[in-house]
Amino acid sequence: MQSWQTCALSGELIETPVISKVSGHIYEKRLIEKHIESTGTCPITGRPLNIEDLIEVKVSRVQKPRPVTATSIPSLLSLLQNEWDALLLEQFQLKQHLEQVRHELTHALYQHDAACRVIAKLIKERDQARIELSQLQHKLNHKIEVEANNAPEKLSSNQIAEIEENAIKLTNQRKAQRKQQSYFDQFPGPEILSNYDVKQEYQQTQGGTSLDTKDNYVLVGGQAGLIQLYSHEKLVYSAQEHTQSITQVNFFTYDEHLRFVSSSQDGNLKLYQFNSQSQEGQVTQTINIGQSVTGVAIHPLGYVAIIVTTNGVLAYYNLKNGQQLSRVTDFEGQCQFTSISVHPDGLLLAIGQADSQIKVWSIVKSQLLAQLEGQEGAVTNLSFSESGANLASSSSSEVKEWDLRRPGQFSKIYQGQKIVVLGGLSYDPSGQFLAVGSNKSIHFFDVKKKQEFCKIDSHRDLVTGIRFGQLSKNIYSCSVDKSVNIYGN
Repeated sequence: MQSWQTCALSGELIETPVISKVSGHIYEKRLIEKHIESTGTCPITGRPLNIEDLIEVKVSRVQKPRPVTATSIPSLLSLLQNEWDALLLEQFQLKQHLEQVRHELTHALYQHDAACRVIAKLIKERDQARIELSQLQHKLNHKIEVEANNAPEKLSSNQIAEIEENAIKLTNQRKAQRKQQSYFDQFPGPEILSNYDVKQEYQQTQGGTSLDTKDNYVLVGGQAGLIQLYSHEKLVYSAQEHTQSITQVNFFTYDEHLRFVSSSQDGNLKLYQFNSQSQEGQVTQTINIGQSVTGVAIHPLGYVAIIVTTNGVLAYYNLKNGQQLSRVTDFEGQCQFTSISVHPDGLLLAIGQADSQIKVWSIVKSQLLAQLEGQEGAVTNLSFSESGANLASSSSSEVKEWDLRRPGQFSKIYQGQKIVVLGGLSYDPSGQFLAVGSNKSIHFFDVKKKQEFCKIDSHRDLVTGIRFGQLSKNIYSCSVDKSVNIYGN
């Protein structure tokens, strides 16, 4: 009699039992299915049988008895030895496969690294070729203009010698000052700056776009081209010489007269002279740049102006006679410059671009030293610290400080979704604090701690310019709200 645990076809113990509706016999599922596929009949009765006639029986799993070879200790030892040998063989094969995969991976990584190096080299050569081609096309298209301008691409050896000599002098002066603690004791600390408030306010007919100070004078440029000079709480000179918005105003010096320069989107530089005795001023010269001037920096020599434009022009001008000393053509037509700042020693320039990059340019070598990347948005303002080791940059959404001793390294000073930094960015003369104009407020940061310690809310519209006075006794700001504020105790 057949047991329910054995297959009617093979007589072996059943792992997956099924019962036939036709004959009632129990089979091993895999065996009866193969038999039905080949014959289509019941193996016991010979009657027709389909897979649909099989019913799977749900029973507990039957533990098969050990084979005859595992019924004694020697047989068990032999079985275990075979299994151990099989395990060692499999482990050996796995090690071989792992070694082969490692070798293939190493080769693939080497090929990838080599390919990346080749691609980077080709991209660099392509970009250099494009720049050279563009420069050649530009020179061919503007051959007559360049010849007429007759300005060299590099400064003369005499000018370079004068710049280097002045840099050594300024560096020695700064080092001597920094060795004296009494020098820093002259500057107000965070506690005093936190108590600063508006002590004087000038009202203008136009919103201010740029600001500069010298002794007791405050110079402000307006949105519609108006220049206004204030001294001792009153307006002493006003001139409407530009037809478009002022982009920069700066004092410069080479004699006993008070002199200043203004640049505008109309493409002109205006040089002014003011007589403090007669309280009269006049425009001494107009320099036509031919394109919108976006930044002007006065070199520490005092009489050299360095300008940048929207078309990538970098040029040096002698403000004594208005002559162009040099015109760098490396970036013309390739970059859109937005701002500029000169190093305290006068050897380096920082140039901001609309594509968020910052170029560090050597004045003496006339070459690019570094290109800083990481700013979000167009670089609106640049400012070197008193020591020249740090550079602050701002865009419409953030302010960063770059460590020039470690090119490429920076720290975020200020960031937000709704801040607007247009022209308010300035270190104090001691290099300890950084002032940032954001929207209608002026924020003061401790440079070492990278922390804000106070804020002044005094304007009704965007702050566009900030300057520290001598020894930080006063702080000046201008705004689109047509007011110029002086802060102090």
